[in-house]
Formats: sequence, C-alpha cells, structure tokens
Amino acid sequence: MPAVNPARLRFQIEGLMAFFQSPPEFHRRLGDLFSLYANRALRFGESMGGKPLIPMYHLPHPIFRQLELDLQPYANENPQAALVLADELWQDTFFEVKQTAIFILGIVPIKSPDPVIQRLERWLSPELDSNLTADLFSAGTLKLQNSYPDVWEKFIESFLREDDPERLALGIQGLTEGIKNPTFKNLPAIFRLISPIIRNPDRSIHHDLVHLIESLVQISPTETGFFLKQTLSLSNSSEAERLVKQCLPLFPENIQADLKSIRHI
Repeated sequence: MPAVNPARLRFQIEGLMAFFQSPPEFHRRLGDLFSLYANRALRFGESMGGKPLIPMYHLPHPIFRQLELDLQPYANENPQAALVLADELWQDTFFEVKQTAIFILGIVPIKSPDPVIQRLERWLSPELDSNLTADLFSAGTLKLQNSYPDVWEKFIESFLREDDPERLALGIQGLTEGIKNPTFKNLPAIFRLISPIIRNPDRSIHHDLVHLIESLVQISPTETGFFLKQTLSLSNSSEAERLVKQCLPLFPENIQADLKSIRHI
C-alpha cells in the first residue's frame, strides 16, 4: 500500500471523474484505484472484530474523503447520471465500492423521492451485510429524510408492518439510524411507530429494540422514559417487561426508579 500523497490522490481522482457518465469504465478505474491503496494484509472483514464480513480493501481515510469531495459537484450537476453510476457500483462485491454507491444515493439531488425509494427497496435485504444496512439507512437516506421526511417515515413504517421478523428488524434498524440524523426532531412520530411493537415485542428483534431505545435515550431520556412507562402500562407482555428491564441502565437513576414502579420490573 503506497503512502497517500494528497496532490497525487487529487490528480488520480480528477482523472477518475472524467468517466462519471461512463459507469462501467468508472467502476473499473475505481477498483484499480482502491486496489492501489488497499491494505493487502487486511483484505477480508473477518480479520478485524466488528468489521464487515465481505471483501474489503481497508483503505486509508483520505481516499474516501477526497472521493466524496469530488463526487459531490458531479452528482449535483447530473443527478440522473449519478443514480446510474450508483446502480453500477452497487453490483460490486467489495464493501468500499458499495459504500461509494450508498454515498452517491444519499447526496444526489432529487425532485421526487421515487428514485431513492426504488433503490433502497432493491438494495436492502436481511442478507445484506449489517454495516452496509446501517450505511443505507443513514448515509443512503440522507437526502430523502431531509427533503421528504413524510416519505421517509412511510418507507420505514412499511417494514414495521411486516410479519417477517427479519423485515421488521430492518425497520427498527432504519429508525435507529434515522434518528441519528442531526436534523431529526420528530420523536413523537418514532414513539407512535414503535408503540405497538414494544407493547408485544417479538423476541427475535429484542436486540434491535434495545439499540433503538439506547439511541432514543441519548436524544431525550425523559421523553423516552415516559413513553416506555406509558407503553408498558398498556401491555400484558412479559417480553415487554423484559425489554424495559434490560434498558433500565441506559436511564438516569430517577427515571429508572419511575420505570421500576410499573409492575415492579
């Protein structure tokens, strides 16, 4: 792996951008660039704890930073070409190339939410690497969530209505990532969406719900505590009690005591 020379890297990526509207050639040259800077000693995700389990280049951070800076004006100028390029890159087997497709999807200007929704529906699946799932629900929905918050909400809700626990888990993960968006302000909408799920939670999504509640607590422990207390008071589910009990350490002591007062969890 050669050292990253900023001037050389800018020159290399400027050359890559010449093929922005030729997706197969851009794809091939992007792979060549990533291969040039790859850490050959760490080629697959399982070599590092918590990392993706699909092939990786393990690139230095400056590569992505410069690539994203250069992609932004091209995507702004030609959104349709950007979407076609994202489709091309998503077909790749390497993690960082798919990440590039997700980045493009999240920055492309859209006059309608449909092109982004269509790609999210095609790209998301329970089998997708969990790191890419998180990226799709965060970076990949950035423009959608900021420009069309109601459409974003309905998209997430479509997963939450699924009977399939794996699809339901995707919806919970989508909420967890979505509320991390700095522009997100609508906690009541999240509480409305998850209330029936927490009242009678499926054990298979318990882990995902804990992560969601943890993110909600970071935004507002008081509102989240009140919501859980209210929801638990309407529930007869032992799984709901178990979920709230597991989440108690996430809260300040006064809110923990308030939650414990409900059926002495």
